Amino acid sequence: MLLTPPNPTPPTHPDYLPAAVIREPAPSARRAALAELAARLTVRDRWLLHALREHQVLTGPQIARIAFDGPRIANRRLKILAEELRVIDRFRPLRAIGSAPEHYVLGPYGAQVLAAEAGVTIKELGYHRNRALAIAHSPRLNHQVGVNEVYSHLAAASRTAGGSRTRQDAENDVAKEALVSWWSELTCFHLYGDLARPDAFGRWQAPGTGGGVRTAEFFLEYDTGTENLDRLLAKLDGYARLAAVTAIDTPVLFWLQSPLRERALHRLLALNPPAVPVATATPTACEGTTPAGPVWELAARRTARRLHLAELAAYTAGGGHRAAERDADAVRTGRLFDPPAPLPPDSERPAQGRERRDG
Repeated sequence: MLLTPPNPTPPTHPDYLPAAVIREPAPSARRAALAELAARLTVRDRWLLHALREHQVLTGPQIARIAFDGPRIANRRLKILAEELRVIDRFRPLRAIGSAPEHYVLGPYGAQVLAAEAGVTIKELGYHRNRALAIAHSPRLNHQVGVNEVYSHLAAASRTAGGSRTRQDAENDVAKEALVSWWSELTCFHLYGDLARPDAFGRWQAPGTGGGVRTAEFFLEYDTGTENLDRLLAKLDGYARLAAVTAIDTPVLFWLQSPLRERALHRLLALNPPAVPVATATPTACEGTTPAGPVWELAARRTARRLHLAELAAYTAGGGHRAAERDADAVRTGRLFDPPAPLPPDSERPAQGRERRDG
């Protein structure tokens, strides 16, 4: 017969303890770990977390243009943020030809930092890692990356031209050529609902005549070439309704993929003059310059040459004195955070005042 052996003496080494007694860290320990993580984040790092939450995905080259002085410095810091601190996630989409750059989204620890900043839980923040990474397999990935490509080049042009305005600049009414606002499709949806669905809203400022400031506001429609042109034109009805509600004629900028498609769209616009100002540009027009340069061709033959982005200020009827009202409306959308500034703060000091030692 089989004999049942006596019960052995329970081992005392922690490696042999049942899994049930291994508990999650106490709330105080979690808070301490989060505080230590936050102390290692610079002001620019925190800005990047907000930017990734707002814009869904940014590529390594885009982040380097917007926030760093070169790709090598950017890649070194992004590696630390992704691998060591885990505040951001990354993926590299497959391409039939060549290789894609690293794409970055908000990571789980980054979401914890933002949730703590807002005083809410991760659930209340609306973050889920699977949803954040779902953009990697979304058919809208190329579209979103394309919208952010225009944004990154405008931001880079701002940095080359002298960066965003400081508080002292504002007090002295000193204008610098810069992108001062960039709202994502998500912010525009919260603000304008079903009136219009722009891919982005931007505000570009430049020195005006007599030492003043001229401000060009615009909506961006990024065209990947998959929609027929009649559908693109149909979007202008919504912008006309939006202009009537806001009393601001804001130019609609179409970014098209080829000069041939641009010419076809202008032929249709000549037959059906739009109720709001419309301008177009292509990557070909931007060769040797940026989207801030003389690349925008107005529809309905309002001018015979391509305009600088700043020159579109002349076609923003009622926009100059309403900029503050538009910003106030964006704040009142009820979101946890205001739209982040298009450029990171000038300060590179760690957010918690510690010496910066990595990146």
